[in-house]
Amino acid sequence: MERKLKLLCSDIDGTILNTDRDIAPETALAFAKLPKDFPIILASSRMPSAMYYVQEKIGAHGSPLICYNGGLVLDSRGSTLHSHTVSLAFLDTVIQHQKNFDYNISTYCTDTWRTAEEDYWTTREIRTTRVEPVLIPLEDHIAILEAINEQPHKIMCMGNPEALDDLIKVLEKEHGSEAHFYRSKDTYLEISAKNIDKSTALEQLIRDTYNLEMEDVIAFGDNYNDITMIKNVGFGIAVANATQEVKEVADYVSDFSNKENAVALAIEKFLH
Repeated sequence: MERKLKLLCSDIDGTILNTDRDIAPETALAFAKLPKDFPIILASSRMPSAMYYVQEKIGAHGSPLICYNGGLVLDSRGSTLHSHTVSLAFLDTVIQHQKNFDYNISTYCTDTWRTAEEDYWTTREIRTTRVEPVLIPLEDHIAILEAINEQPHKIMCMGNPEALDDLIKVLEKEHGSEAHFYRSKDTYLEISAKNIDKSTALEQLIRDTYNLEMEDVIAFGDNYNDITMIKNVGFGIAVANATQEVKEVADYVSDFSNKENAVALAIEKFLH
């Protein structure tokens, strides 16, 4: 490889975590071999608290974070660099729609996850992210957020695919292009502010913090929310389990999946 790569950015779920939603020893070792001053950035749809344990295990504690697919960017001190939210009026439309359907609504504001009850979907998220929600009745969400002057960085709806399909139609009709919809699975709908993505957030972050450009970055990803990042960095890598759309824009497609330590093997191949 002719270019000198100066910073690593990775997605979390489906990319750097193994079957147990954890960092494999092989992955931890590969990161440990990198120079101590080599910047490592995690970029995810997760909230900050759901990313900290991953940072710890790859030796990136105290590094900046790209959360909510770029909706919230934190610096090395945990202070907000960039913040993009959806309106409370938008959230209210979601809550009103849910009254006629059966799906979980979770809101994420800065580093707080709020939901109405610990149901099947909430339990799954707790197990996946290692974060506990604040339980608040749906009808109280708006008033509470108004009282603390906050708006959601992300709204996640989990449940019946047909109900989520209907919700998107209603939101597009009533709120136009205010928000971006991302379906990681047919039972998951993640809603965030319009015109944000990991690539834009990463470009701003590394330019302001490290005086680096996208061509200096090696990045890893697997899903639709990683496409622009993988396409725009200097060396974008798709893991073997990535969607075809990610593979098509990648500079390199690994023969190995996240369950087979794809990121660790690529670090050994291209950075050591």
